[in-house]
Amino acid sequence: MKTSQKLPFLVVSSSPYMRGILKFVLETMLHTDVTELESEEKALTFLKTLDHVPSMIVYDYTPNAYLLEDFIGYLRNHSKLVKIAILVDVVREEGRELLRDQQHMMLLDESTLPGTLIEEAKGIFAGSPYVNDEPYCRIDIGFLSILDGINKNLFIKIGQDKFIKLFNEDETTNILDIQKYRARGINYLYLRRETADWVTSQIQKQIDIFLKANNFRFVLRGATDTAEKRFEQKLLRIDEEVHVDKQFRELIEASIERIRANVDRDTRIDSYLKVLRERQDQMAFFTIKINLLSLISCALARELEWISKVTMDKLVYAAVLGDITLAVRPDLLKLRTLEEFEAVKDELSEEDQKLFLSHPKDAANLIKRYFTSAPPDTDAIVFQHHELPDGTGFPHGLRAEKISPLSALFIVATDFTYYYLLDEEPSLEEFLLRCQSRYDFVNFRKVLKAFEKIQHK
Repeated sequence: MKTSQKLPFLVVSSSPYMRGILKFVLETMLHTDVTELESEEKALTFLKTLDHVPSMIVYDYTPNAYLLEDFIGYLRNHSKLVKIAILVDVVREEGRELLRDQQHMMLLDESTLPGTLIEEAKGIFAGSPYVNDEPYCRIDIGFLSILDGINKNLFIKIGQDKFIKLFNEDETTNILDIQKYRARGINYLYLRRETADWVTSQIQKQIDIFLKANNFRFVLRGATDTAEKRFEQKLLRIDEEVHVDKQFRELIEASIERIRANVDRDTRIDSYLKVLRERQDQMAFFTIKINLLSLISCALARELEWISKVTMDKLVYAAVLGDITLAVRPDLLKLRTLEEFEAVKDELSEEDQKLFLSHPKDAANLIKRYFTSAPPDTDAIVFQHHELPDGTGFPHGLRAEKISPLSALFIVATDFTYYYLLDEEPSLEEFLLRCQSRYDFVNFRKVLKAFEKIQHK
């Protein structure tokens, strides 16, 4: 049963994204209007103008806020009947002690949102007329613009219990399409409850990334998305940095373990190349590339007696992650050099050009940020894997003396991998002939000698 009395629920946060999450969660669960304010100063002014206290305040704690003490003091003295949730980066024991006598206040860890807020609200308002279990839930149009295409059915309410579908689940909700309804004075659209629960679960999965970035748009993953879109959604570009979600990171780690086990078998190169050639049409280019590159680079390392587990792990991680941001873009993935890039540059969009040129840096940053199990300096190998000893590589145009020995090995192994997969009739002999002048530099000569030995095994 709905209540005609809607006391204001208040959300205070400097982040529009956090305000959007909190407002959406509360308005989905409860029959209530949520007021959202961006500062303690505005919240103080708002509270002082009310004739009655709010039912709940959710405050995104900011340690250096201009009016922090005034705001907290006001809540303590004037909001004894209000349930107050204070969001903090970590729930520390001293924080609990500080609020020990404030029974109406609770500390919530930001990284556990929105789940903990839902549980708290369920407990606080259990059995009250606020509880909302209706089949349709409101969603603020402003919050929709934070979601990167909802790809679910969206409805507009035209009567007490009548809803008309505006967007089908196979349509991408374009921001401009949504905003035209706001221009008509419509501030809310509606989702089916199961869709609202799904949106909440997606937010829960991505909250850690959201908390690290100021310009994040939640990426909603629908079952009908293409493989390319699903992959790109797992690698999220925020503030010019690439992030990876937890599930995808675990999947990559598992792939690395499998490849590492295969490398340890010390497979004969010629036998592996023969099998690979026979199966090449059955596998994605990226999959073949990372497996072949792992095998070749580790075989070269063994020949040079660089046989520690740390070295092998560096090479496998570098092989799997070096081009990870291009994995579903074979047109970009198959570009080997700056020269090849320049030849097709005018045919590529500005976004694709940037994606290709930045991919060594992007992959190196991913390793440092998310793959702590990778040995130290793995990111340096990835950063240098498109450099060339004569200085014509990228991203820094390093010359041979500035390229580390292990990076030199990886560069030659990468070159062979591309050659073998893209040349119509590849052979080890022809590849080595091509390499004589290309890699006649310090750090690279030893690698070529190791390749010659592999050729005769």
